[in-house]
Amino acid sequence: MWLAGASVGATTGLLTLEFPSLGWLVLAAFVVPALLSATRVAAISGLTVGFGGTWLALLGNSSASCRPPDCIAPDIAPWLAIGSGVLTTGIALTVALYVRIRSRRAP
Repeated sequence: MWLAGASVGATTGLLTLEFPSLGWLVLAAFVVPALLSATRVAAISGLTVGFGGTWLALLGNSSASCRPPDCIAPDIAPWLAIGSGVLTTGIALTVALYVRIRSRRAP
């Protein structure tokens, strides 16, 4: 379920930047059933890793490739911080899930 969440997260990360209405709709369409699933932590952790990583990669690339005076872009530092926060949350959830699964398997 983690991989499905990461795939949807990466896709919705791109869509929310390019086609916001469609991106948020697809995100909501995944989150609602995922929260009702028995594997919700895996789904949501994958989703946040994919979403945050995509935002950070795409926004970071656009910020890094803009060089004045040829390119004048607005300050996107707050959006980079949001992407970093979502990615960090996803990594923390993934680590917590891994630890929980490992502790259940330990003899």
